[in-house]
This record gives sequence, structure tokens and C-alpha cells, in this order.
Amino acid sequence: AAGKTAYIYFLCSGWHPVRLLSHPYPIGPGPMKSFAFWSAIFIIGVLLGASLTAALIGGQIDSLHMENITLQDSLAAMDEQIQHLQEKPKKRIISRIDTKVIFDDDSDFDDFEEGTIQLAVEKNIREWLTAIIGQGVAEVNYMLIPQIIDNREIEVNGKKIRLEIRMVVISDIVTVYVNTQAVPSKP
Repeated sequence: AAGKTAYIYFLCSGWHPVRLLSHPYPIGPGPMKSFAFWSAIFIIGVLLGASLTAALIGGQIDSLHMENITLQDSLAAMDEQIQHLQEKPKKRIISRIDTKVIFDDDSDFDDFEEGTIQLAVEKNIREWLTAIIGQGVAEVNYMLIPQIIDNREIEVNGKKIRLEIRMVVISDIVTVYVNTQAVPSKP
């Protein structure tokens, strides 16, 4: 009876005895078909993942390649500029004016006022010394710069500020160190 039940199940499950004899692997529903299905799904997934990864990495490689070309262009331009500057005579020219503003420890200015005063002092000194920008460092009258700025008074937010030169450094960049003092108002 057990053999008869197995034969009925065998016939009902879609297996045919003739097909079993003619094919080495059974065709039809069963464990081999589900393995083939899931194997195909896995292989398709791997292929899709690989192609998507290749597309993303390809985009990154393209952007890195463009950046590399841009940097090589920039490097070539800088090399050319260095060669051009080395060919010229070594004349140093004043290109910029920097100002360092120093406040006394006993000043009554708060942080906002100090910032405002610093901006105003820097602006005024740049305006006063604009004439020396573009001149050669050796050609500038270094004694003239302190005389232009020292003991000058400027008005910032209704307060008078006196400027005193501490030091002037002259090179490609002129740096002026200035001490600021509030001028007492006259009654």
C-alpha cells in the first residue's frame, strides 16, 4: 500500500515515467526547478549590481579625470608664470598695505566699537598710503610713511581717535602697526 501511494503521488506530481527515462534530470515542478529559479534570480541580481556599480564608479572616474586635467592645466600655468617671473629682473614692488590696530588695555571701547574703529583705521590708512602701491620697495621713502599717519585724528561714530605709529614694516606688503587712543572731548 505504501508503494502504491508513492506511485500515485509520483503520477500526480507531474512526473511521467517516460520522461524520467529519457532525461537525466527531471523536468517539471520539484526541488531542481526552484533551485534553477533562485539561481537565475541570484545571477541576474549580481549582474544588475555589477552594472550599476560600474556606472557609478565610471561617473566618479570621469569627474576625477576632469579634475586631474584641470589641476594639470593650473600647474602648467603656474610653472609658466614662475618661469616668466624668474626671467624678469628681481625688482620687488609694493602690492598691498596691511594694518595692525592696537588698543590700550585701559581703553573704554567695547568689542563692537573696537571692530568699528579697526575697520575705519584700516580704511583711512589704505587711502593715505595708496600712492605707494606699485612702487619698488627700494624706491619708497620709508621716513615719509610714519609722518603721514602719526598723530592724525579720525572720527568714528562721533568719537575722535588719535593714531600713533608703533612700527612700519616695508617689503612687498607694507605693514603698519598703529596704536589708537580716544581723544578727550572738549567741553
